[in-house]
Amino acid sequence: MQSNTSPQPHGRRAHAPGLLPLALAGDSEAIRGTRDALEQPGGMPLLILADEGLDLPAIARHVHDRTRAGAPFLAVDCAQVDADALGTALFGVRSRAATELETLGAGSALLTARRGTVFLETIGDLPAALQRRLARVMRDGEVRVAGRDRVRVDARIVASASTTLPADARDGRFRADLMRRFGSASVTIPALRSRPEDVPAIVKRIAADLAEAAGRAAPAFTPAALTMLAAMPWTRNVDDLAAALSGALERVDAPVIRQEDLLPGVPFEAVARRAAPAVSLREARRRFERDYIASVLEQHGWRMSDAARTLGIERANLYRKARELGIQRGAPGGRGHS
Repeated sequence: MQSNTSPQPHGRRAHAPGLLPLALAGDSEAIRGTRDALEQPGGMPLLILADEGLDLPAIARHVHDRTRAGAPFLAVDCAQVDADALGTALFGVRSRAATELETLGAGSALLTARRGTVFLETIGDLPAALQRRLARVMRDGEVRVAGRDRVRVDARIVASASTTLPADARDGRFRADLMRRFGSASVTIPALRSRPEDVPAIVKRIAADLAEAAGRAAPAFTPAALTMLAAMPWTRNVDDLAAALSGALERVDAPVIRQEDLLPGVPFEAVARRAAPAVSLREARRRFERDYIASVLEQHGWRMSDAARTLGIERANLYRKARELGIQRGAPGGRGHS
């Protein structure tokens, strides 16, 4: 995690104006609803919740571009180790004796952003004393600045955190009064595993970016390859998917990426952890293959010819695989006992 000692434009990944962040790409109902919620106009604080690997800085920048384009965008990393530097970046001055309003210094991100956006990355890591000060600023909407009695804070606060933050607030690990300042204005970014229909669009974007960086044409993907990628859990979401695709493009210099080209980089260990803690890698592969083939069969209404075409194998081989893996129509999840 980068350690910012002063507010600055955040650039962990280049964010091309007008181009959706990878985590927001796709056309599923879930991600369309998420984009609509993020792009609502107004100045209310916004809390973005997500699992790992969804590039929340890019999402925050997207929100800013859609709601306050042309105004400053300042990012403060709340996970930085130096609490004094963090407090200075956010408030400009150290905490002073209690007054009616919180006191800010001229270098405060909350003032420097003017009518723009202050992005607080990983707000759950903000020290408790700074949480208290931030809650006061958000509650009052006004602050004291040297030489002036009252100054309105017009910057919009957009914060990101793990999906566990609401539970942390209930359990006292995060200040409940600060959590209340966000009210109902929180948006959860759906994980890739909950919207497999979006994965092909994200795969093609990642592959195009990787190919451009390598100075080669972007490859196509067989239907079987895309179906397999969509079926994986991707515990670290876009980051894990990008790592798998990067490895595949390094290994294979071909115009079309096939299912077998992807297998060496597929994180079957993650499948094993989700299935059973003590399962072997060989069993994890077998379970994945069984679940994957069953899902393709169900997708095609158990029409063996269509499913075989998507899987990229002969129909006779599909019949053989189904028998070997105990896949039976009508069994829970399309599986029989094995």
